[in-house]
Amino acid sequence: MFGASYRAGYERVVSFMDGKNPETVVPACPAWTSADVVRHLAGISQDMTRGVFEGFASDEWTDAQIQARADSSLDEVISEWRSTIDEVVDSLDSLEKLDVPDVIESALGRIPSSVIPAMAVSDLLHHELDLRNAYGDQSGRDILEVHISAAGHARTLRRLFAARGLPTLRIESTDSGQGWSIGRDEPVATVSATSFELLRGIGGRRTREEILAWDWEGDAELFVDSMILPHLSMRDTSLGE
Repeated sequence: MFGASYRAGYERVVSFMDGKNPETVVPACPAWTSADVVRHLAGISQDMTRGVFEGFASDEWTDAQIQARADSSLDEVISEWRSTIDEVVDSLDSLEKLDVPDVIESALGRIPSSVIPAMAVSDLLHHELDLRNAYGDQSGRDILEVHISAAGHARTLRRLFAARGLPTLRIESTDSGQGWSIGRDEPVATVSATSFELLRGIGGRRTREEILAWDWEGDAELFVDSMILPHLSMRDTSLGE
């Protein structure tokens, strides 16, 4: 499943970038151009095939991917990505084919390698949406991967909530019909939004005010600052999505 989703995302990004100005700044990643985003994505594929997982998802890990390809054109970077895609797709469905330990040190702390396929797919999806936002394109917001990754993001908050001693929050997607209790007890509050909004908010693409604007029942202030993956931060300015 993960391999097919990753290949589909790769194909969407390559198709979308055809004919685009590669020097367009990406607001979701303000230090990057659109070519840099693709450099990062190609670098992830290359790192996975080579077993380079130390510092997975950290700024240092991603910066190294971009710097290693800084002198390569967008076409050259896409060509490199294409050369690794079959191996990566195969590996994401058969993780034992990757040279990766059972536990890796990442920007999220120590994580089991079993989460790598889902993280790879969601990272690619976020950057696809980042690229679309940079060019004013609103497509791709209701594809299956958005609903799946939103669910994964919501469940990832359980560890953070437990560490902070928060009570249980119910998170519900208004367009997928899915819901998740973040905690072990009865929820003391509920928040509802589309899968796209949940994905982008928990994934660090929303401001605090935008998350507070979701449909809350209960004390939103109790939870809002914990509604984001622990290695990310909320935006200061809106992406206008």
